[in-house]
Amino acid sequence: MNFRKLGLLSTILACNVTFAQSSVTLYGVVDQSLRYTTNSDSKNNGVVQLTNGAMNNSRWGMKGSEDLGKNLTAIFQLENGFDPQTGRMDNSGRLFGRYAYVGLQSELGTLQLGRQPSEGFYFFGYLDPLTVGNYTANQWPYFLTQGWFDNVARYYVSIGNLEIGGSYGFGQQPGQFSANSSWGIHSKYTVSGLTIGAVYQNARNAQARPQQMWGLAATYVVGAATLSLGYIGGEDKSGVVDSFLNDPSKNVTPGSFSKAPRKDAIGYTGISYQFSPAISATGAFYYDKAKDVNGYNGNSGTRYTAVLLVDYSLSKSTTLYGTVDFNKVSGGNDAELPGKNNQTGVAIGLQHRF
Repeated sequence: MNFRKLGLLSTILACNVTFAQSSVTLYGVVDQSLRYTTNSDSKNNGVVQLTNGAMNNSRWGMKGSEDLGKNLTAIFQLENGFDPQTGRMDNSGRLFGRYAYVGLQSELGTLQLGRQPSEGFYFFGYLDPLTVGNYTANQWPYFLTQGWFDNVARYYVSIGNLEIGGSYGFGQQPGQFSANSSWGIHSKYTVSGLTIGAVYQNARNAQARPQQMWGLAATYVVGAATLSLGYIGGEDKSGVVDSFLNDPSKNVTPGSFSKAPRKDAIGYTGISYQFSPAISATGAFYYDKAKDVNGYNGNSGTRYTAVLLVDYSLSKSTTLYGTVDFNKVSGGNDAELPGKNNQTGVAIGLQHRF
């Protein structure tokens, strides 16, 4: 999406337009980084890239609401992901690949209908120390969540300090009720500085083979520090997780996922510290113990990642940052990196929010 094409739309919306009891807001994030990565191909060459940012995927969107009276509100959200270094759209070229839903909101809860993040991705977006990283090198644990689903009805409600909810993605295949379908549930409880929650989801491919993921996570705010601890588990009979995680340069012949489904046990921890109103730092560590990788019984392996991110706020909307990440794989997980069993990335970036 080219911002120049927004033209008249940007002028009309002027970022936030309110008519009587309805409003529409135009918003976005542009996050761009210069990144050096070691062992970036089968010959272990390094590479320097101008690429999407480490903190967030670049995006723009519109969201709005209308007061319908009697404590009922109509809502909608449309959001597009894009690569600022090329101007191309993300999410397989979809115009609104991140959010495209309409819904209703009241004291009885919120109902959203359309394309939306999965329950797992929503959930860990709140409870991950990096709020889900944006490079594959620091985002890979969340490939188990599959990111986004089509044709979703999602409902959630807050009861005091407790939020509970769930979603169902319609497969929409004649005569095959479960094919391409998905469903998930979550709960989250917040008291003082502690937030703790749980999530489970089940997604099926065109052959109705399931990929399941589940998780527990917590964050605790104490003074200027935020501590994070979490677990993600999964079992995949569809092969989708391996297809996400295997490096594109690796020619992997899969085995039988129905007989040897991939199993993951991922633990993570992290700490964020606000040194001043302008300066903060986040450190995170992720570890995966995988079994039956790529559909082969007994093909086990490990992967771990350490990440450090330091950011400096130039203003309320603009942030300068630096980050370094280190990945190492072993055993069956070797296919997840292109060359040697380790990879280091270093980047500096600039993010602007509007």
